[in-house]
Amino acid sequence: MTYYGIISMNDNRFNGITLEEVINKLQSMGIKCNKKQFLKDVNAFHSADDISKHWRKKYKIYIEENWEDDFIWEAALFLWENFAPHIVNTEKLDDMMQEGYELIEEKKYVEGTELWLDLWEHLKKRFTSDMKSISEAEVVFPGMMQSLFNWCQDFDVALENAGSEDPSFYKERIEYCNTFCRLFPESDELIIHNMKRAEADSYFHLGETQKGDELFEKMIDDFPDSVWGYMGWGDMYGIMRFNEKVPIDYKKANKIYLDGLKNVKDQTERGYLLERLESLEKMKKKGDKTKKS
Repeated sequence: MTYYGIISMNDNRFNGITLEEVINKLQSMGIKCNKKQFLKDVNAFHSADDISKHWRKKYKIYIEENWEDDFIWEAALFLWENFAPHIVNTEKLDDMMQEGYELIEEKKYVEGTELWLDLWEHLKKRFTSDMKSISEAEVVFPGMMQSLFNWCQDFDVALENAGSEDPSFYKERIEYCNTFCRLFPESDELIIHNMKRAEADSYFHLGETQKGDELFEKMIDDFPDSVWGYMGWGDMYGIMRFNEKVPIDYKKANKIYLDGLKNVKDQTERGYLLERLESLEKMKKKGDKTKKS
């Protein structure tokens, strides 16, 4: 069982206890632990939970009371926070992830996203070149409450929401999506589509339409039968126009949606494009009436 986030070092069991007493207790249980060896373990494992599992495999452990079973992991976490607080373990990363969710739930988008940006920097250090998809990267972060597969998509949304308050987060979003696609090109195709779309529309948020156009065009070249490139690109000039830096262009949006109808085969996805064309026509008529009045 993984215990991430369940106990903190303010837990009553560790109030007033010294490092020497914790080490002595572990040794009395059969675990040959000292500071030098523990620091080696810290560099070999990602979490206190991993260290406690390593101890259980390596030593014959003597447990007299029920609480001593949980004590093994708790002690590993206690020693980590005292001997190597500069090395961020999985337990800490899990806490950062959950705190970010809590802040975002409270609509504190900037604070929550800043915390997640820090989390992402720590996670990147764990990824290796043989991890070609976000699912394969799960091994370096077995989160207690949330998986990397889900969180990576929630992080994109958080960056967009924070960008509505501070445009600098759109730049962070561009960097994140670009890095994600480079690190994990074999991730679920829909996630890749969403990341590429997010990167492109972030440029529109910043008023950099030429760069946004280039990325949407490349997305369509790479995935010509996917509806998401056509919808995302067309939306930038009509339904989802973000600011005055991006002019309404009904003609361009209409052409992009129609190009999608020529290439997209899936009937449900074609329905999305037909809905867009209908909404675009209504917007155009409403705009024409406003101009006349």
